[in-house]
Order: sequence, then structure tokens, then C-alpha cells
Amino acid sequence: MTANLLRLPSGAMVDGWHVSRELGNGGFAVVYLVEKSGKPYALKVARHREASGDDKRTHARMVREATTLLMLNHPNIIRPQGHGHAETGNMYVALEYVDGWTLAEWKERKHPTIHEILRVFVKLASALSYMHDRGVLHRDLKLVNVLIRKSDGEPIIIDFGCATYSLAEDLTEEGLPPGTERFRAPEQFSFLREHKNEHRARYAFKVADEIFALGVMLYDLLTDPRPTENNRRKILNDPLLPHPPAFRVNPRIPEPLSDLVETMISRDPSKRPVDTEALSRELKEHLESSGAEYMVPAHAPSEQCPSGAPGAGGAPTAIQSGPTPRRSASRAIAASAALVVALAAAVTFWRVSGDIPAPLTDHSAPPMTSAPDMSLPSPASMAIPPATDAVQKEGSTVKMDTPEVPAQGRPQRVQKRMSAGECAAMSLVVALAAGCPGSQIRPESFTCPAGAARAMLNDLHWKDDDQFFLVLDDRYDIDERIWFTPGSEVVGVVPKMKGLDRRHYEVAPAGTRFYGKAYYLSDRMGRADGPALVIRYDRVKLPGQEERPVCVVVEGRSYGFKDGRVKAINQGAGDVVDRWP
Repeated sequence: MTANLLRLPSGAMVDGWHVSRELGNGGFAVVYLVEKSGKPYALKVARHREASGDDKRTHARMVREATTLLMLNHPNIIRPQGHGHAETGNMYVALEYVDGWTLAEWKERKHPTIHEILRVFVKLASALSYMHDRGVLHRDLKLVNVLIRKSDGEPIIIDFGCATYSLAEDLTEEGLPPGTERFRAPEQFSFLREHKNEHRARYAFKVADEIFALGVMLYDLLTDPRPTENNRRKILNDPLLPHPPAFRVNPRIPEPLSDLVETMISRDPSKRPVDTEALSRELKEHLESSGAEYMVPAHAPSEQCPSGAPGAGGAPTAIQSGPTPRRSASRAIAASAALVVALAAAVTFWRVSGDIPAPLTDHSAPPMTSAPDMSLPSPASMAIPPATDAVQKEGSTVKMDTPEVPAQGRPQRVQKRMSAGECAAMSLVVALAAGCPGSQIRPESFTCPAGAARAMLNDLHWKDDDQFFLVLDDRYDIDERIWFTPGSEVVGVVPKMKGLDRRHYEVAPAGTRFYGKAYYLSDRMGRADGPALVIRYDRVKLPGQEERPVCVVVEGRSYGFKDGRVKAINQGAGDVVDRWP
């Protein structure tokens, strides 16, 4: 270990912080997973000491990062937990530890709907507005500097190593502040060209630069099925090279949302939202007015990678049953366009005649996730996309059964043999236009998460016939009948109550939290004469222990079906299984 390149071994102690392992490192600092008083934290240690010939001024940057974080207190911004110096003199900042995925990993692993992605960006814009009101600029917004916390899905802005604040000392000797090229606003490059002979010229980073970076992040999530891969991307900050709008690259993206993204990444900063407060309002208004076309994943999971990314903080949640080439999907779109138009007209007729329910209008309800394997967009955004560039990687593919049209009002069987693309087109049009039970999500059979069998047997000491009594969604009371949205994430918890056997509390004590997703399985369409709600929990966290992969399934009776959601009592027995049923 040297003064200029600090490496702390596992087991080392820094001011009472017990080092577990290294989490990552960059040009300015090394980050470690540490523990104190039984709780995990992240410890960010400067690479250089104050008097060590620090060319990059990493010590001064760490001082500024600590100062910046102490100015902020927001639920979507990483929180500091202390600061000091290691024995070598290197400064450190202790931070809350966020167990989560980067935005790119979350996109590939969880296959969020367009509505869910937009909801995340509403929170990010609000956090930036809070930050900017206090004179703080992050200056390095990108997909890896936002984490989605596993426990509650909240976005957390991290890594303030490039941040600055009003009246802060200028630490940069170059024309542009530190940052990542792809997320720099085009006016930064124009500044360099205009002042190339002025060695003391320094670009003044502005809120408009942050808005541009946030727009690039949103564009990438909406247009790229594999945003964790380091492949070629559409250039968005070249003033002379136009880029296609998001809905042209990905026909699933509604055009109004694509237009909003275009204002955020406008080459002319005066055409962007005036500040992040205004942007937050625009995003929120757009979210509140979004319709059924926002309730589908931005990309079909079949377009994304089947394997989990290294170091993503969890195992793949599913396996890929078969690839779906993008070229084939485009041909299916073209071949099915006429059928989609005809079916849309038919659906309109059925709705008028009262044979099927009206579309979902309650925008305050949790988002309904349609079957992710559909490769076609809604009719409103139907277009043949140009060839797209691949971009980053991780995650897994979840294949869901194609939704069925309900028996009532079902169109007569088409006698000719339909192509896969035409079938998908019919299912999507009927499901989105009708908002009916045909859009239910059915879990398919596939293997449990990697390592689940080993963790349940060796670490948790669970047996195949073990059952755990759970509050299915810890946001509600145990006896309450609540609405579950198929495809939505739920967190179950073992309650503290009498009547549970001794073994139950030995291997899954009160407070044990189960993480998973809700599904709607039964063909009974929500009647109370058989199981309909299925929850698959793929992760568990016992009190005081680390999170582990598991296979636990809960089946419960349903008491209603409405607007794509199923009503069930908020309790049930979870069965330990070795394969999803």
C-alpha cells in the first residue's frame, strides 16, 4: 500500500469502519464495502493525500465532495455518514450503502414499463431541482451514477466526485470540468472550439447541462434494449449530426414522450426546460396524463440479454427460452400493420357496443405491466423503426404467455393460420385498447434464481416442505383486501403473531422480508372459486443478515378483477419450491 494508490485489504479497520471488500475504483477514489455496528456502509477513500504530489487534486476533490454532501438531505440523493482520514492520511467519506442496480442494470433485469421509467425520472428531476436550489451541480449524471434500490425501487443519485457548488474553488486546469463525453451538452464542445487558443478559458457548467445529461439518460433507456453494453450509440451532442427521435428508434415509445425527450436534449440550450423545477413539473404532468400505451415495457425482454451482469447485485430472475432477432420483429411489424388497423377498428366497435370494459383511466393506480414478450407497439405509435445501435448489457429475459382475449366479446377464430407477429399484434391491440382481463400476466415455468437452491439448503436451512406465513405486501394491513397489479414488485414480511410453529420462527423469524413479483394465473378471471393471485418471491433478507436468492411461491384466492388488477387478501402461506410452478 502506497500513499498515492491506497488499497485496503479485507479485514482492515479505518476509524472503526471494518473493510469487507472493494466495490469499485476510479481516477479520484476507491470505494469499499464496510461495516460498523452491524450495518453496511460504503467508504470512499481518496487516492492521494494532501501533501503527496497530487496532480489530480484528489484530496481536494474529496474535501469538496464531503462539503457538497453535507449541504444536501434528500431521499433520492446518497447520504453521508461521516468523514475523516485513514492512517496514511488519505481522506475518506462514509456513505449509506445502497443495495441496488444501476439504471441500466435495472432496465435489463426488471424490464420496467415506460410508465415506471418515467416515474423514476420524475423523482430524479425533483432531486436535481432540490440540489440546484442549494447551488449544487452534479456535473457527471449518467446511467451508472443512479442506483435503483432493490427494497423499494427508489432512485438514488450517487458519486459526487465531480460535483461543485456556488463559490467553490475551481479544481480543473482544463477548459471543461470533469465528466463523461456522451453526457456533455453540445455547447461544451462549441466552447472548446471557440476558445481553443485561450489557455485560461474555463467553461461555466450550468443547469442546462444537467438537463441535457438527464435527457440523454432517458433517451438511452427508451431506445436501447441493452444499455449496459459498451457498444456504439447514437451521437446526441454533435451539433452537425442529427439523431433520430426516440419513437423512430423504438416504436413502443409514445410520440409525446419522445417530443419531451427531444426538448431535454435540444442542441439549443434555450429550447430546453428553463430549469429542473420546470422539468420536474413537465415530467409529472406527462406521467399523470399517460395512457395504456405507457403500461408496456420499453423493450420486449426477448430483445435483451439472457445472462446477469457481473457485480449487478443479484442473480438473473429468469432464463431465455429463445432469441427473437430484431430484424424479425421489424418484419412482423410491417406484415401486421394492416391487421392492427383492422383490429383497432373492431375493438372500438366492441367498446361502443358495451361488450368489453373501457380503457384504464385511473392514472393514480399502480402501473399495469403487459406481457413483456410482445414485440409490437401500440397503434398510436406504429412505425417501422430504422436499424438501431446496440449499447450496454446485463439482466435476463422473461418470456410471458401471450394474453388471451376474454370469452365475452371474443372475436371469432380466424380460420387462416396467423403468423406469430399477427397473433402478438391482435393480443396487444385488444389488451391495450380494451384495458380488459386479456392483459393478465401469467408466470411461466422456469428455473429458480442462480444459487437459490444452495442458499436455501446450506445458508437458510430450509426444507422442501417448509411454509412461511406472510403479509404479502407490507404496505398494507394483514387482514386487508388489496389490489395487486400483475407484474408489480411486492415486499412480503413475516409478521409477529401467535400460532406459528417453532421451526417457522427458527428459519424465518418475524421481520424476515421477501422480495418478488405478483402475477395473475387462473383462467377463472378473478372469481373466488380457485387460486388466481400468484406471488413469486425470489429474494429474502432475514433480520441482521444479507440478502439471498430463494424460490418461494404464494397462491391466494382472488376477490375481484378490475382495470388489469386483482383483489386478494393480504396474507398467505409461501411454499419453498425447487422450480417455479
